[in-house]
Amino acid sequence: MNKELFKEIYLSFFFLGRAPIAPGTFGTLGGVVLGFLLTNYLESNAGYALLTLIPIMYYFGLILAPWAEKKYGGDPGIYVLDEVIGYLIIIASLSLIQFSMENHIWFLSFILFRIFDVAKLWPARNLEKLHGGHGILLDDIAAGFQTLLAILLFDYFNLI
Repeated sequence: MNKELFKEIYLSFFFLGRAPIAPGTFGTLGGVVLGFLLTNYLESNAGYALLTLIPIMYYFGLILAPWAEKKYGGDPGIYVLDEVIGYLIIIASLSLIQFSMENHIWFLSFILFRIFDVAKLWPARNLEKLHGGHGILLDDIAAGFQTLLAILLFDYFNLI
């Protein structure tokens, strides 16, 4: 397989980043599918598997970011690995605390993550300005932690 194609498959998360509209939303859906499969098949070990997988995905995403920016421009839309990683942080954390992952939590986490990812609340907006791959990746990680916090607060106040 061509190296360029492999890089694109990885960064676009199996071409979800090639979606003609809202590639970030499609990338997040890729994270939902991966998170759902892991939590259903690995059950209580899913959080640990994700804690292993997330830094590996980040590392290779960081290495490939300069290539993506050179080929597609700064923070390219095709690069949706950041959405996948950001979303998986939510699922890893909820899995580790043995949070009940009912269907409405999957839906809520998806919607909230997309809202936080687009809104770029502090510190996401500042992180996005970092040079290179860290800027591409860290704003979505911030959105993941913001979503996690929102879900935990909603749960604490019995709003979900």
